[in-house]
Amino acid sequence: MTATTRDRPEFDTVQLTIEPTEAQELIEQSLKGLQSSVAEDGILLRSSDGMLVATLRDNSPSDEQQRTELAYRVAPLSELATRKGKKVFKSLESHRT
Repeated sequence: MTATTRDRPEFDTVQLTIEPTEAQELIEQSLKGLQSSVAEDGILLRSSDGMLVATLRDNSPSDEQQRTELAYRVAPLSELATRKGKKVFKSLESHRT
């Protein structure tokens, strides 16, 4: 997990087989209303009201094997950011390791 999402039980983490920028492009193609920014921890994806929805972080063990860590919001269930977090996961599920 990134420092942004570490120790936060409202986030779940999965590993992806694509680069963070490629994952970001796929998310932006499938979901509207998310704003992305680059931070020390990676790419942060926020809802239009500023709530953190997901993060993408390069987690490659070597140059040959691309890995991205996706941390996405899973709680509280009633939050718009949580619903968007689950949609982010669904849009990248086929790239899960």
